[in-house]
This record gives sequence, C-alpha cells and structure tokens, in this order.
Amino acid sequence: MKSTKTKTFTFLLVLSLFTALSFSGLTDKKENYIVQASFFDIIRALVTINPLELDVTAPAEAAINKVFKVEAVATNKGEDTIKNVKAQIFLPEGLVLLKRESPQQMGVIRGKREKKVSWSVRGDSIGYYIISVLVSGELRGEILSADGTAKITLKEKSSPPGRPFNIFQRFFDFFQGLF
Repeated sequence: MKSTKTKTFTFLLVLSLFTALSFSGLTDKKENYIVQASFFDIIRALVTINPLELDVTAPAEAAINKVFKVEAVATNKGEDTIKNVKAQIFLPEGLVLLKRESPQQMGVIRGKREKKVSWSVRGDSIGYYIISVLVSGELRGEILSADGTAKITLKEKSSPPGRPFNIFQRFFDFFQGLF
C-alpha cells in the first residue's frame, strides 16, 4: 500500500501535468493564444487573500439636524505595504456630508498596521439609515478593496437628561409668565 504522502505527491504531480498540458496554449482559428495559465498561477489565485479589512462606526442614534461622526478604520492584516489607499463614503438621501471631501486619501498602510479616517455628517430627516464606506489600495500592482457599513437611527431632538420634553407644560409656562 502506498503511504498518504506518496498518494498526495502523485495526485499533485498528475494535476500539475494535466494543468500544464490543458492550459499551456489553447489556440483559436487564427493560431492566437487565448489562454495561458500554469498550475502555479491557478494555485496562486486560489490562495491569494485580501489583507485589507474595514470597520465602520457611527452612533446608533442621533438627533436630526445635529452633526455626528462616521469613522472608518482600515487595517492591513498582511505583511506587505498597501499603497495609494483611499476611503470613500456613500450616504443615503436624508444624510449630508459636511466639511471633508470624499474620497479621502489615506496614503500608505504598512503591514500589520491600521489607519483611521472620519467624516462629519448631519441628518435632515427622521429615519433609519445605512452608511457605506469603501476603501481601496494597491498591493504588488493589484487593486484591493474592502467595504463596511454602519447603521444609524435619526430621531427628534432629545430633551435634556432628567427633564422630559412636554409641549403642554411649556405652553402653560409661557402663558403663566405673561400674567
């Protein structure tokens, strides 16, 4: 009986020969090569992992017409440097981007490091919103990207803590002050 190592080696050898013969130069009618791939190209494509990750945060709730901050943290989980990193925010109707432009340039993120970027946003309408952020960059000539979302609920302006807002009480107080 063959050992497991021998069977695995034999399988990989047969697979690599089959791949090399099958994809080493298929031609069309004009004798132009239409596919060129080796066994190692296929394996490299299968094991390439995107090291770029993104975490997006925003407050769970905010008052309408008040400014809140959306923050994105881009993390390079790999060893190599990711270059030309930029982050872009996508806001639904009802939310307005203030102060900064989108996309924002983040520059370079070295291996096992992270960078933060933030935007000031204002909500004009009561409702539930999903904010999306896309971050992209270059690694060894390849474009990488990662996306993330944050959810926020916009409500009426809240009353001061410890004192509930009561329109009838304020109306009464107003007229009581006149007399």
